[in-house]
Amino acid sequence: MPPLEADVLALLPAAEDAPRCSAHAAAIGTDPGGTAISADAVALVETPLPWPKPVFASGLLEGFTPMMELHAGLTRVLAVVPPHERDTHDRIPVALHWRAGAGTQSAYFDANGPDGLRQLFAHLGEQSPADPVPQGAGFASVGYAENERAVLICTQGSHDVCCGSEGTRLAADFEAVLRAYRAADVNEPYAGAPTAGGRVAVYRVSHTGGHRFAPTAMTLPDGRMWAGVEAGEIATILDQTADATAMASRCRGWWGAPTGPAQVAERAVFAQVGWPLEHIARQVRFRPSGTGWDVDVVAAEAERAWRVSVEAGRTVPTIACRALGGLPAKPATEFTVTDIWETSK
Repeated sequence: MPPLEADVLALLPAAEDAPRCSAHAAAIGTDPGGTAISADAVALVETPLPWPKPVFASGLLEGFTPMMELHAGLTRVLAVVPPHERDTHDRIPVALHWRAGAGTQSAYFDANGPDGLRQLFAHLGEQSPADPVPQGAGFASVGYAENERAVLICTQGSHDVCCGSEGTRLAADFEAVLRAYRAADVNEPYAGAPTAGGRVAVYRVSHTGGHRFAPTAMTLPDGRMWAGVEAGEIATILDQTADATAMASRCRGWWGAPTGPAQVAERAVFAQVGWPLEHIARQVRFRPSGTGWDVDVVAAEAERAWRVSVEAGRTVPTIACRALGGLPAKPATEFTVTDIWETSK
C-alpha cells in the first residue's frame, strides 16, 4: 500500500494514543456515505456463537462466501445470533429478504442441519424463494411476508471491538424499546404481533463492513444502512417520522445502489424527497464525468428522475482499532455532491 499523503497523516491520532476506530472516525467527522452493502438480497442464517473472523472461516458457514448469486439476485450472506442458543445444528432457521419493486419480500426456511443448509442454498440458487420446496428436500418453507420490518445490527466482536460493544448495546437498547411499546399495548408500529405488518424483527448479525461507523444497522424494508444510530432513531426510521434531511448525513447508503458515489447521490435524492422516495421503485446508474461522476436516479413507473453530480472529496484514514497512532491505517475517499436536479416530471 502506498504511503499516506500529508493531509491524511494529519488526521491520524497522536502517536501515543490508541483510540477505537469508531471514536476516531467520529472525531474527524468521517462521512459514512457510500459504504453500504450493495445487493439485491440478504440471507440471514442462524449460527451459534462464537463466530470466527471471518464468519465463513469455519463452522456452520464454512465454504459459503459473503456475496452469493442466488435466483433473487446478488445476495449478502450474514450469520445471525439465534434468539435462544441451541446446542445442536438439527434445525437451522434462514431468512431471505429481497428487493421487490419499491419494497421487499421475505421467505423463511428451516434447514435440517448443515447438509440441509447447503441443499437450501443450492435450491435458492436455481429457484425463486417463493417456489414450492421439492419433495424430500433437506429443508422446509415456513412462511412468507411482504415489506417485513427488520433491523440488522452488526455485533461481531470477533471482527471488531466497536461492533461487538456498540452494536450489542444498540441491539439491547432497541429490544428494550420494543418491550416498552408492548408493555404499553401500543398497536403500531412495534407491537410485536406475529405478522409482518405488526412486528419488528431484530437480527444481531455478522460483519457488514464499516465498523468505524459503529454502531451500524440496516433497516428493512427501506434497505438503508446507518452509522452511529441510537435505538430511538431506529424507531423513527422504521415508522418514517424521522427528519429525512437530518438523518441523511447518517445514512451509509441504499442497498439498491452501487457502493461509492452512486450511493452518495441516491442519498442526496433521499434528503431532498424524504420518505416518499422509499415508496418509489428506482434504479441508480452512474458514469464518470470530467470532474467525477454523473449519477441518474430513475423512477420510471413514477415518471420521475434525478441527475446528481458527485466529486471525490477528502481522503481520510481508516485506522487500526486500538493501535498506537492508529497504525497501520488505510486511506478512504469521501464523496461530495456538487449539484442535483430533477430531470423529468
